[in-house]
Amino acid sequence: MRSYFYILVFCLTSFFSNAQENTEPEIIWGNTCYYNLNIGESIYYNSIEIKLLEIEHLFNKIKVDDDTLWMQVSQRTLPVGACSKRLFVADNKNLKAIDDDGKLHGLLTKDALICLSEQNKSMLNEHDYFFPVSFNDGFLWNAEEDSYMFSYLGKNNAGKYESFTGIGIDLHDARGIQKHWIVALEKSTVVWVEDKKQDKMDKQACVLLKSGTDLGIYYVYDALFKNNIEVKKGQKLVRGELIGTAWGDENWGHLQFAVVKSDSVPSYANRYHNTLNFFPQFYDLYFNLSYSFPKSFTRGKLDFGKASQYNRNQKNLHSFEEYSGKGWLLGKWNKVGKVESIARHKEGNARLRKVLFAGERAKSTNPNNYFDYEINVKNGVYRVRAKVGDLFFPSWQKIDFEGVKAATYSLDAGEQKWTTERVVKITDRKLTVRIYIDSENNKVAGLSEIVFQRAY
Repeated sequence: MRSYFYILVFCLTSFFSNAQENTEPEIIWGNTCYYNLNIGESIYYNSIEIKLLEIEHLFNKIKVDDDTLWMQVSQRTLPVGACSKRLFVADNKNLKAIDDDGKLHGLLTKDALICLSEQNKSMLNEHDYFFPVSFNDGFLWNAEEDSYMFSYLGKNNAGKYESFTGIGIDLHDARGIQKHWIVALEKSTVVWVEDKKQDKMDKQACVLLKSGTDLGIYYVYDALFKNNIEVKKGQKLVRGELIGTAWGDENWGHLQFAVVKSDSVPSYANRYHNTLNFFPQFYDLYFNLSYSFPKSFTRGKLDFGKASQYNRNQKNLHSFEEYSGKGWLLGKWNKVGKVESIARHKEGNARLRKVLFAGERAKSTNPNNYFDYEINVKNGVYRVRAKVGDLFFPSWQKIDFEGVKAATYSLDAGEQKWTTERVVKITDRKLTVRIYIDSENNKVAGLSEIVFQRAY
C-alpha cells in the first residue's frame, strides 16, 4: 500500500513539475512564440531551457539546453536550429538604445526578445498565410533591400536617430500602375484606410489590417498608391485578397510592410509602435525555407551605396549572409551590422574608416586596419577589379583580391579610380576583397564597384 502511495506522489510531482516547465509566451504569431529575457534569466519552451547569458552589441549569447550559441539580432539573419527548436533574436537593448523611437521597440521590455518555434513546423502555415505581394506578374524577392528590420538610418531631418520600420519591398517597376498587386497576408479585417496627403506628391496611402487568427496582431501596409486601393474600412478579407498596388515615396517605389502587436487599435500616427521583428517568418513564407540556402556566383557586378532608385535599394552595406552569398565580414565590434555609405546623383560608395559612424550612438571602432567583403563563388580562376575612392572626402585605400595586391591609391575628394584587373584562383568557394584603411583615421576609404568573372 505504501509503495502505491509513493508512486502516486511521484506521478503527481512529475505532472506539476512538467506543467510548470513551459513558460507562457508574451506574444504568439502563427507557430512562433516571443519571450523577453534579462541576462541570466531562463524560460522553458516545450521542456527545453533557454537562457540568456550575455549581450555584446548586436550579439547575444544564448544557452539552449546543453548548447551555447552566439546569435546576432535577426535584422536580416535567419533562425538557428538547436535541440529540434528554431530560434532567433528579435531585438535587444543595445539596438533599441541607438534608436530615438523607443516606441518602435516597445515590445522589448527586458534585455532581449527571443522568438522560438519547432523546427518540424513552418513558422506561418502556408495554407493560412500568403506573401503580401502577388506572384501573378512575375514578382521576385531576394531580401537584398537596405530597408530591412531596424536597419540603421542615422539622423533624420529633425536630428533624431532612426531605423527603418518594418521591411521595404522593392516594387519600383510597379510604381503607380496596376502591377504586382498587394494582397492580404491572412484572413483579416480592414481597420482603416488613410490616403489624405500622406506624402509630398499626395499619391500615398496606408492600410491597417487586424489579424483574424492571433489576438492583438495588426498588419501595416504602407506606401500604397492611393488611386488603386481596393478595400474599405470594416471589410473582411480572405488570405490573398487584393488590397492595392505600390507607390513608395518621392524617390523609390516600394511596399513598406510591418507586423504590430498592440492591446489597442493602432492609429495612423502610432502605426509603427510595438513593431514585431518578422524577417525570418517572411523569408520562410516566400522561400518555403527557414534555413540558409547558400547562393553562389560565377560572375557579377556589385554596386555600393547608390541611392535607392538607382539600384533597387540594394546598397551592399550589410554583413555577410549565406542566403545572399555576399556581404561584409563584420564582428561583434560593429553596433549596427553594416558600414557607412554616401550617394550623389546616380553614384555612390561604401565609406570605410577605422571609426564608423563617428559622433553617433552607433559609433563602432574596427579592431583591424582593413575591411573584408566576401562573395560566394564556384571554385576556379577569376578576373577581378574594383572602383575605389570617395565622392566627397579625400581617400586612401589599398586593395587586395584573395591576397593578391591590386592597387594603393591616395585620391582627392570626389576622385575615383579603377584598380588594375587581377587574376586569382579560388579553391575555398570564397572570393575575398580586402580594403586596407588609414589606421590613423585621417582619411576614409571608398568602394563603389566590384566586377568579377570566372575565366575557367
